Amino acid sequence: MNKILKKQAVQLMNCLFFIFLCGNCLAQKAYPEIRVSYISELQKGIQDSHWILDSDLISSPGMIPFGNGNYTDSLINHLDTIQPADWRTPKGNYPVFLAIWGNDTLSYARLPDTRFYYRNDNKQKKKIRVLEVESQLPPYTRFAADVEGLSEKEISALTDSMKRMKSPQDTLMNCPQACFFYALDAFFRTHGICPDPVITRNTNFSKKEELAAFFEHFLKHTADYPCHYKKVKDVSFPDNSVIVIVNGYNEIIHAVFYHDGLFHTKNGLLSPFVYSTIRPILKGYGSKDNPGKDLSKTGKLMLGQTLKVYTLNDSLYHLHQ
Repeated sequence: MNKILKKQAVQLMNCLFFIFLCGNCLAQKAYPEIRVSYISELQKGIQDSHWILDSDLISSPGMIPFGNGNYTDSLINHLDTIQPADWRTPKGNYPVFLAIWGNDTLSYARLPDTRFYYRNDNKQKKKIRVLEVESQLPPYTRFAADVEGLSEKEISALTDSMKRMKSPQDTLMNCPQACFFYALDAFFRTHGICPDPVITRNTNFSKKEELAAFFEHFLKHTADYPCHYKKVKDVSFPDNSVIVIVNGYNEIIHAVFYHDGLFHTKNGLLSPFVYSTIRPILKGYGSKDNPGKDLSKTGKLMLGQTLKVYTLNDSLYHLHQ
């Protein structure tokens, strides 16, 4: 009997030792590093403006909020319907939606709050699965972590943690909006019109050729100017307006939000910039001010020829007087 008890005691000790080893291994398992997810690598150093040699630059403050959050109307009230498209974006495979009014449509893609993608790891010479999650805490920064080899339960727990992470910056720096949706987002919110769900920090247009009809219907076209700083340097643009740059093929190529004497612009996926004059913007997009001297005739026509100014279409919206 004593031999049996002794044998059982030894087995129990071995079992406890095994459990201890397993627990120790689990405790030492590397937890994924959580990092800020930048839509563009250039965003990492965007606040270090030493590489932007322009005296007209006021700041690169990130996605500062416009308006006070008190809305008196909504863009969706003036649409006939919103419906999912039967295609997705070529890059990223994001869902596309159609905002429809009358005979016109604005197609827009939405970046999901949580998504997976793969990155190339040059050291390991393979693709690594990455989890990207938008924090639920303002300013709603997106975070990323490598989740290769993690179980679904571990990924679920990691997702919950990332949703509650605090941003290292006071403002949102990583946003998929391009210049058009950025300017429109700032414009509508400043005027007390909620642009959700069409225009948000996580949406972007899908077809540039649809933008002109949107501007002409939902905003009011008030003036045209030559896209030349010498001709517009003394122009007093209306406050809280959108300035659109149109090229020689009548295509919209850029949009700027003008607010409190400052020009708010977002170039592609970079963080927004704020300028005291429109000069640096025209140097980048205008055919007259662009420093490119060797451009062909076609190349010049692709740059800005005209500035179109849009203000609020106050006859369309229900606003408090």
